[in-house]
Amino acid sequence: MAGVLELVLADARTPSGGHAHSGGLEAAIDDGLTVAQVQDFIRARIRTVGRCEAALAAAAAAAATLAELLELDLEATARMPAEPLRRASRQLGRGLLRTACMWWPDDGLLAGYRAASDSTPRPVALGAIARAGGLPPAAAARLSLYDDAATVAAAAVKLAPVDAAVASGWLVSLGAELEALAGPAPGAEGSAGGGATAGARVPSTSTPLLDRRAITHARRDRRLFAS
Repeated sequence: MAGVLELVLADARTPSGGHAHSGGLEAAIDDGLTVAQVQDFIRARIRTVGRCEAALAAAAAAAATLAELLELDLEATARMPAEPLRRASRQLGRGLLRTACMWWPDDGLLAGYRAASDSTPRPVALGAIARAGGLPPAAAARLSLYDDAATVAAAAVKLAPVDAAVASGWLVSLGAELEALAGPAPGAEGSAGGGATAGARVPSTSTPLLDRRAITHARRDRRLFAS
């Protein structure tokens, strides 16, 4: 079951609303990013935003209580200073939770998190769903990273003159790096050592250009993607 769940969550056809987002690519292209630079854009995302969110997903997959998940909500929100990015993450998280609660209607922690969380950040929701389905933290981290990279690659086909085979090739070429980033899953280490909480162990990187572009993008009347 766990293997099937990982495939289903990685499938863009799973109803979560991810097709409406570009991971900041549309704003970057509007700002002058070229097709030749898209793969580097994806690599930069997975090393910054992707790495943080993968750790959050891993920590959520290892969480045993509602309080832990809500703490991770705060950690995720603190890493998204731009309100449009918080809103996009909230929309994606809610979409994932709605679907997952239909899969596991009797999972009390999942239902409790859906009811109690105001922010439902995508990585925390993804990790909570991974836990419900029996996926280990490392798998949740890998899913989060893959979804981030695949979102940008899929959006590139709609935004730029690039063949879909080329875009999927970017993901293949980044496979080893995605695995390496998912492997340590720092957010899943819990509070062992020094009394630090799982949230405190989640890395935090600064992406001011992505933040600024997201704010500008949200104000545009003509855009293909929500973020």
